[in-house]
Amino acid sequence: MPRLVPYPDPRQIVGSALCLLMASYFAPMLATGQTPSLAVVGVKLIKSDPRPSAPAFHVQLPPDCADCSLVSDPAYHGENPREIFFHAQVPSDRAVIRNIRVDVGGDAISAVIVEKNRIPFSAAGGVVTFDLPVAWRARSSTVEVQTSLEWPGMVLRIEHAFPDRRAGKYATGEFPAVQRAAAVNLEFGLREAIRDLKLDGEVVSRGLGKIHLMGFDTNNPLGHEDYPPHIHLILRWPHFAGSQAPHYYINGEGRLLPDGAVTIDGLPHIAVTHFSKGEWLPAIDYLGEALYETLITDDGGFTLRRHGAASCTLRPSEAGSRGFAAGAIVDCGAGAVYRVQASDDTERGEIRVSVNSRPVEVYRYDVDTAVLLSAEPAASKPGPAGKP
Repeated sequence: MPRLVPYPDPRQIVGSALCLLMASYFAPMLATGQTPSLAVVGVKLIKSDPRPSAPAFHVQLPPDCADCSLVSDPAYHGENPREIFFHAQVPSDRAVIRNIRVDVGGDAISAVIVEKNRIPFSAAGGVVTFDLPVAWRARSSTVEVQTSLEWPGMVLRIEHAFPDRRAGKYATGEFPAVQRAAAVNLEFGLREAIRDLKLDGEVVSRGLGKIHLMGFDTNNPLGHEDYPPHIHLILRWPHFAGSQAPHYYINGEGRLLPDGAVTIDGLPHIAVTHFSKGEWLPAIDYLGEALYETLITDDGGFTLRRHGAASCTLRPSEAGSRGFAAGAIVDCGAGAVYRVQASDDTERGEIRVSVNSRPVEVYRYDVDTAVLLSAEPAASKPGPAGKP
């Protein structure tokens, strides 16, 4: 008989949140030296022709900005075959820092990107020059390559796995292409289960926040290793901190591993909770009630159950060694079965989703910013930037 996983009472979590929220909010700033008077701004220079790293690039900050400096953390600067990136700490009360110069070591540059915007630049003699716009934010999103799709009550985030951008623990060894493909199918499969169980409508009508579906980054954005490969199904509370963030890990055969872990959003000091296959893991809302539960099945599949009621089970669409990378079948009982096939083409910047006989969904995104450019059918809109 599957058992229920115990973890900290959400009412205790809320109390902890009141004490720890400000500390957790400022943690990324302390790591980089950022304060409300100083902003950390990310810059990305896109190479015209992807190729291995050239001679080391060099950034020259303007002499009239004594408070400007480069962030020295290795995760905040570097180069890969597609791009050069760095982060600068600058006064937040200045709208723009003029005349930033980057010696790119002979690389031709096609674009300069700050956060998700392309900015004007000039290039001469191997040096790229531009004016840096300043906008204070707790965490720069420049190096993130994630596209978020939003529907009422639900946000689905696809992290684009560019082999040329691999970094951190994904920098070497076999690239997790199977796990990334499995994550995309699991996310869209869970979207169908959430809709069938009407969980998306309930979080909206009761003001419980939103259900977030996420995968994993492979480019180590700002040191977020996101390892091992996994997906998230998070009932994200209205104010983020305190919601539980389960990690369902994916093996090299595209199936879920038997053991997972739960962290608490915004409260890293609360101990990680572990769970295993055959154990029902409840998703607790900010009022202290379970909305739904999840279960890893014996064969590496996934069951989502409305608390104490109907359920949907996900299994790979084909037998074989690719598991969910080949697609997902979502069985919600009473004849409600959804066959899901989703893919992410990072060269074309295109996500395609097929569900039963519906029209194929096509989501096109910018391959250098991951900003959503178009959606067919036009049923979704760009979602908010996700939190790791």
